[in-house]
Amino acid sequence: MLNDIKIIDEIYREGYLFAQYGIYLKKKFKEKIFKIPVDIGLGCPHKKNGGCIFCSEMGRPISVKYCDVKIPLKEQIEKQMINQIKKGFEKFYIYFYPGTNTYAPIEKLKEIWDFCLSYNNVIGLSIGTRPDCLEKEKLDILAEYVENGYDIWIDLGIQSVHQKTLDILNRGHKVSDIIKAIKECHKRKIKVCGHIILGLPNETWKEMMETAKILSLLEIDAVKIYPLVVVKGTKLEEIYWKGEYRTLDEKQYVNLVCDFLEHLSPYVLIQRLSKDKVPDNLKVSPEWSLNRFKIMNKVIEELKKRGSRQGLKYGQ
Repeated sequence: MLNDIKIIDEIYREGYLFAQYGIYLKKKFKEKIFKIPVDIGLGCPHKKNGGCIFCSEMGRPISVKYCDVKIPLKEQIEKQMINQIKKGFEKFYIYFYPGTNTYAPIEKLKEIWDFCLSYNNVIGLSIGTRPDCLEKEKLDILAEYVENGYDIWIDLGIQSVHQKTLDILNRGHKVSDIIKAIKECHKRKIKVCGHIILGLPNETWKEMMETAKILSLLEIDAVKIYPLVVVKGTKLEEIYWKGEYRTLDEKQYVNLVCDFLEHLSPYVLIQRLSKDKVPDNLKVSPEWSLNRFKIMNKVIEELKKRGSRQGLKYGQ
């Protein structure tokens, strides 16, 4: 962790206004690193309870070529690896992207994880899951990989640290599950990237800033920040057309991201500031482009305009 702090300090010394994950990776590994997204088709245990209001029946819409459960895992990995090596990438994480990727028997998960780590140029795993699907036995196996020198991340669906918001979203877990998941991962030196949504129904500005502060106190390693997107075929779409929920406009979202960054610890890595993988034929709202690079540039412009940076208001 001390080495990571030194790297992040160096990022700020070079004039960056927030702890950009991509810059961090280049400095840490001295090579071009790429996350290969794969779909292993594990689904979500919460679907039987109706699922989250923003999630469609088929789960998260994916538009990444070769990240497809219909394609064998070996082929998903190797097709993407070949393409990215041509672009100069040398080392890889395997990123278990759609669904709840710890929702399977431990033997099956270990077999999948062992296979992914059998590639010489794979340096670690990034596993997307829910806070209530991280049993001790599964974390203990991941801890063994850490001990063997692999970089293991849990991509944790948090969205908010307020129980009333989690209930509105029908998340099906408690805030205590989030706190426990982060602490249990850290106990085993497993890193955590929390997925956060800004502009959730009935959530106030103050509550969003409290999410930044609480995650900072929990010493979360990284965050991905997203706007709430209304997708066809969801409960959220029903609420939206009834006029009971409005999405943020681009300016509102950019300002909220900047506010969030200001209240976040300067040592939390920022992996994303938007999401750009929602197919246009499925997106209902917002109408503005979600492209992460476009939004990142607008966030940088706003931070410069404010004379601000990540962590400026942390602790206030």
